[in-house]
Amino acid sequence: MGIGFFLMPYILLTVGDGTYGTWLFLNSIAGQTGLLYLGFGDAIARFTSKYQAEENWEELNRTASCITSVYIGSACVALLAGLTFAWIAPWIYDWPGQSIAQVQIVIVLLSLNAAISIGGSSFGGLLMGIQRFDIERSIIIVVNVVRLILTVLFLQAEYSLITLAGIYLAITILENLVNAIMAYRMIPSLRLRLSDLKKSVYKRCFSFSLFTFVSLIAQHIVYMTDTILIGFFLGPIAVVPYYIAFRLCEMVRLPVVQIGYVFLPKAGELHSTNQIERLQKLVCQGFGISFLLGSAAFIGACFFSHTMISVWIGDGYSESYWIVLLLMGGQVVAMPTHLMRSALTGTGYVRMPAILYFVQAIANIVLSLSLLPYWGIYGVAVGTLLPMLVVELGLLLPLSIKQLNLKWSQLFQQGIRPQLIPLSLILSYCLIVIQFEIQEQWLHVIGVALGALVVLALGIGITIWSDRNRVVSPHQEGVIVS
Repeated sequence: MGIGFFLMPYILLTVGDGTYGTWLFLNSIAGQTGLLYLGFGDAIARFTSKYQAEENWEELNRTASCITSVYIGSACVALLAGLTFAWIAPWIYDWPGQSIAQVQIVIVLLSLNAAISIGGSSFGGLLMGIQRFDIERSIIIVVNVVRLILTVLFLQAEYSLITLAGIYLAITILENLVNAIMAYRMIPSLRLRLSDLKKSVYKRCFSFSLFTFVSLIAQHIVYMTDTILIGFFLGPIAVVPYYIAFRLCEMVRLPVVQIGYVFLPKAGELHSTNQIERLQKLVCQGFGISFLLGSAAFIGACFFSHTMISVWIGDGYSESYWIVLLLMGGQVVAMPTHLMRSALTGTGYVRMPAILYFVQAIANIVLSLSLLPYWGIYGVAVGTLLPMLVVELGLLLPLSIKQLNLKWSQLFQQGIRPQLIPLSLILSYCLIVIQFEIQEQWLHVIGVALGALVVLALGIGITIWSDRNRVVSPHQEGVIVS
């Protein structure tokens, strides 16, 4: 996240709003090839964790072989779609301010990038399935550092789109190669063989991934179509202020998404071994952590996001402030329920959560299209917020509590209540700090952020201390006296 935080203003200042808006627009279109994962990312993580817990290496190899073969087929489709799009690009959009030849080359490079990413992604799924998140995350950190170095060294205004696409392609090749090497090292019995391609395994994987694929479609609509809508109807330049706000929200949301990656195989393991109480405790704690992160970020955004945007990107993006508030407000609800959805997926319950997510996505795109002509980028943000609140809070949350055999009081006591003291302190801190003159300088912004972290840590510490020193129950007192 830190690397992306640095790169975004660097790239924007280097290439300008028009070119950067085109890059975001093209990337959003290329990102739709992620649908070709067909929901198998969750499938390989869940079945790998299951078969590793059972030490059933034969079934693990069969699952890995079948899913890899599906990914290779999807990679070919992604490449063909990209080549087709590059060919017809001059007829479907004007590409203002850009050479059509450069745009076509970038589309081809991005399609190659997508094909390689899809084709080799089973190895990353295997590492997640065996819960070697340390390795999988370390690889991502290293390749992103390399991407940062390459971007700083080679990016310039001329041919900037091609340069960016080439760097992304090189990084994807490196990441998938290292993932493959580490997967074979961590799973010595791993074999990908044509003889392991069994109809029964395909059937099992597809039956599970069908509804995770529906969830994947919904996720793409909710998080990856806004910039496409804005780019088509308002032009690439209008994408930039929206994406600035979106990127700030992603810096809060993505850590919770990473926690969800941990949740899925862990929930599968606990469910497979019938450790229901541990699963419930895990869900409540994860819900609480994500609620704390989302709420604290929203409180901070209300007071300081305007200053943050001015220091980070520069002046002229006042629209981004209100977009941040709308998008971040939705994440206060969506982040905790995302972890619940991951836990449900780990237990194998995927149908109804996927249907609800898809309903949310359809409502999102319909409402965004309806409001965009009247409210512009604000309409797109509102179109994202309202379905998120209604579906996630009103439908998915009660469903998850029922399916996991939780009680509302249990979720409140273990998940929400411990976050109230830290959030109260964060709100008080913001109300005090805002009284002082905060200059638009990095030193002041970093100081405010560090202060907030200290206050947050203090609040968590007070909560832990109060829980440990809570008055014991009468029954416990009787045991102590006796």
